[in-house]
Amino acid sequence: MNFRQYIPDHAVTTIPVLAALFAVHYFLLRDEAPDSRIELTDGAPAFYDHWQRQFDDSPLDIDSGLTRLELDDAQRDRLIRELLRQQKYQQARTQLLQVAAAAALRDDQARLGATLTLLGEVAINQQELAAAEIYLQEALYLSMEQENLMGTARSYQLLGQLNIRARELARQAANTHDELWQARNAISRGYFQGVNENLQRVIENNLAIRRYGAAADAWEALASLHDRVHDDYLAQQARIEAAKLFASTGQMTHVQRLFDGIDRKLISDDDLAAVRGEIAALFDEHQQDLVKTSQARDYQMLYHHYLRLGQLERAWQFRVKSSATLAETGDRSLFQRQAEVIAVLYNSNFAMDRARKYLDKAGSIYDERGVDEMLDQTREMESLIY
Repeated sequence: MNFRQYIPDHAVTTIPVLAALFAVHYFLLRDEAPDSRIELTDGAPAFYDHWQRQFDDSPLDIDSGLTRLELDDAQRDRLIRELLRQQKYQQARTQLLQVAAAAALRDDQARLGATLTLLGEVAINQQELAAAEIYLQEALYLSMEQENLMGTARSYQLLGQLNIRARELARQAANTHDELWQARNAISRGYFQGVNENLQRVIENNLAIRRYGAAADAWEALASLHDRVHDDYLAQQARIEAAKLFASTGQMTHVQRLFDGIDRKLISDDDLAAVRGEIAALFDEHQQDLVKTSQARDYQMLYHHYLRLGQLERAWQFRVKSSATLAETGDRSLFQRQAEVIAVLYNSNFAMDRARKYLDKAGSIYDERGVDEMLDQTREMESLIY
């Protein structure tokens, strides 16, 4: 039955907040009932600690990845290694795309596939999962065309890792959303113990997964906490931090709303001018990033255009130029607009299924070829699917 036909159009975009909260809690708590002994202000809900896992913070295996490429340009090899060690992923991707372009023009399919595989790994570490999937699907296609079983298995394995990371990010987003809701509830009920620490953690975790709007919301919740305990100075400072995050993502309506509530008695003219200047600079950077991001999209479209025309060299020039343009933007430009936590969490259920499929295929190849180390690594990845 198509239930959508019974839903008025305006209702699709005006779903009540309580329905959203119910959905989040359904996904978070469906495996186990909440423990009634847990106080609301105790911090992160202990009843879903059984599924919560920390991100894999292990560094990208730079040496083995570049060793597989066997670059004949020692200077470029050193540059890429240094960029990756400094976590300048977009700049490293530009250098790797230049290597890929050279391989494509020489019709060196093996080098091209290995480079695209490493590009996928770098993009996963950058949390640019959409770009990572494009690179890895291209690498998978090349490996299958060349009947390169180990390259095919590696692509499958990384595609599995990509979907596991998507699930981790979704769980983390849902977790921080839930903690923010509990903190707001505690504040409204007058339970303040531990709420400050919890909100600081929510801010830190949201910034780590690039959810800047959610981090700004947490700053505003922290401001309301300080209001309730009559610490006007800290409340104002929290609102200023929220305004900075909103400005850096172009949401100047929220910035103006927050500035309308500034108490001039709590901030000097010089400090206020400095804050306004910083916010103006953040918004200006956001505007410039929008222009560069638009240019990068245009270059990417030109890459596909010339690729269809068979003009390989011209096509790859635009692909490299697209990456180089994005490298000039700030990190926040890539994550300015993200889906709501409900949609992210819902879609991550499909990511689990894709992860199992890809890892099963990788494991089958490793098992058939007797590569026990990689097989064990794949099995360990499968244990992270939850």
